[in-house]
Amino acid sequence: MKNCVEKIFGGLRGSYFSYALTYFSFYFGMGAFISVQSVYLMGLGKSTGEMSFIVSASSLFGIVLIPAVGYLNDRLKKPRLIAGLLLAAVAVLGAVFAASRSTWVLYVLNGLIMGLVSAISPVCERMAGSGRFRYGTVRVWGTIGYAAAAQLAGLVMEFIAPRMIFVLFGAAIAVAAAGFAGTDGIRFEQEAEKSTAADQLSFLSKPMFLLFAAIALVFSGMSNLNITYSPILLQELGLSTGFVGTALSLSTLVELPVILFSNRFMDRFSGRALTAAGFAVMLLQFLLYGFSSSAWLAFLSMLLLKAVGSTLFMMIMLKVVRGIVRENSVSTALGVINAANAVSTILMQNLGGFIVGALGIHTMYFLLAGLSALGLLLSLFLRVQNAKKVFS
Repeated sequence: MKNCVEKIFGGLRGSYFSYALTYFSFYFGMGAFISVQSVYLMGLGKSTGEMSFIVSASSLFGIVLIPAVGYLNDRLKKPRLIAGLLLAAVAVLGAVFAASRSTWVLYVLNGLIMGLVSAISPVCERMAGSGRFRYGTVRVWGTIGYAAAAQLAGLVMEFIAPRMIFVLFGAAIAVAAAGFAGTDGIRFEQEAEKSTAADQLSFLSKPMFLLFAAIALVFSGMSNLNITYSPILLQELGLSTGFVGTALSLSTLVELPVILFSNRFMDRFSGRALTAAGFAVMLLQFLLYGFSSSAWLAFLSMLLLKAVGSTLFMMIMLKVVRGIVRENSVSTALGVINAANAVSTILMQNLGGFIVGALGIHTMYFLLAGLSALGLLLSLFLRVQNAKKVFS
């Protein structure tokens, strides 16, 4: 029996199925937790300020967790083991979150859960670009998983019970934890001698890295605030919770061609051009949200633009960072950028809650459009050599 099990799972090791299952499960779990989180918290009786406060915890915890996990991956070179153990812990924390009602307890639990998930996400992105399969054919399963979760979570919340969302979350994360063992992990470059901590962090003195970190900070703060408030915008305009889930699911599916055919443009165009394009998409989306008084206009804006802009920037970050830092510091550099993004998200979530409460959600989106224009301007100063092909 033991030999039979080993034969079955040994044959799956490094297979396309292992990658597809891991990415589908990981992003399904993420989607189940994030997509209707704001609606779930409001259903518990939390105010917009309390909801934003709870959601912002992921960023505060991420400031420490994201670079720490990235650094451990680069130093220990055991991303599969680290990801598996952390995801097992996340599954347990999700069950505790479902049973909690206290704002402060929810704050701490959300911080731990999403801080760890956010720390593992860059490992997934890097693994998709360094394995035996083309980036798009692997990463696309993450998008399918997230879309399925966004659809299912809205329906489960409306027709079954809000707490059942966390059953989906826990099951998916547990499968992802096991699935990492079936992947090849990340290929690291051989070093002539063991690098020191100073070597690992030498990219912090590079001006282009600091500029791109500032650009990513602007983009991430806007994007995460949009993830929080776009479901609320659709509800305010008259859509049901179930249809909000459908809208989020369909908008995520728009990512599919962007990811699947990423090899056609990500390795072809410069980081500067791609970054500017990402901000242009976000600028258009936020202006449409700000002017929208129709649920259908907001729905079409989300469908065509929301996922495209954020997904494009996710790939841009991997491309630009690999063009600035040495290969064995990529996870650390991604962690540092994501930690900076976490600081931005903390500020933006709390500021967003105040603006929505005082001036309304449309005003908030006009302000986000202004930040998009600032990011577009900053991106014009970006100068990065094209890294070796990552997406082909």
